[in-house]
Amino acid sequence: MGRVVTFLALTVVIGSVRLSSARERADEELPITIQIHDYWHVPTESLARASAVVTSTYEKIGVRTEWLQVVRQGERRGTSKHRREMPRIPIAQLTIIILTKEMAARGRFADGALGMAAVADEGMGRIAYAIYDRVRDTASRAGIGEADLLGFVMAHEIGHLLLPRGSQPESGLMRGRWTIRNFRRIDVANLEFSPLQASQIRVTIENVEAAGSTRTR
Repeated sequence: MGRVVTFLALTVVIGSVRLSSARERADEELPITIQIHDYWHVPTESLARASAVVTSTYEKIGVRTEWLQVVRQGERRGTSKHRREMPRIPIAQLTIIILTKEMAARGRFADGALGMAAVADEGMGRIAYAIYDRVRDTASRAGIGEADLLGFVMAHEIGHLLLPRGSQPESGLMRGRWTIRNFRRIDVANLEFSPLQASQIRVTIENVEAAGSTRTR
């Protein structure tokens, strides 16, 4: 399957669209599983806040996020005997990899990019990235919470994984380019999808669920 890489970069404008509440769409909720692979070792409370931002963002369009255990990459895991006794963690549908500055330098990340998503030609992409050093620096310069900005980056990149290839509006959550001035003017934790984007995301998840159901028959 071919893939295209999309970047969330610092550079230009923004807007926001009001959608129906999570309560109004609760009877239509679609689930998606997400797991974070954390190479930076972000503080637990910051990851919890960032994940809550993502959960709230997707609740507004009737998508329920189910978070699997965070994988702290590079930590000591004890003896091999202990590892064999540990329960196997299920594989999530979506993986967010939080990179260190050194890892980002080795990768193909555009200057100023806060995150990146590997977008499938069709259907749902699986892997997105956030560059935590850049998120922290941007949050500091913009005077906003780094956990909120991390949550925004995660929600944006997950959106790329779920939206059709090439989707990139001029405003709202999925705007591709931002400036520090933009971030100072808005609440990143409350940015939303447009109604069209919400519909497209739900169709992607529904198609994935239907395909999974067909394979298990």
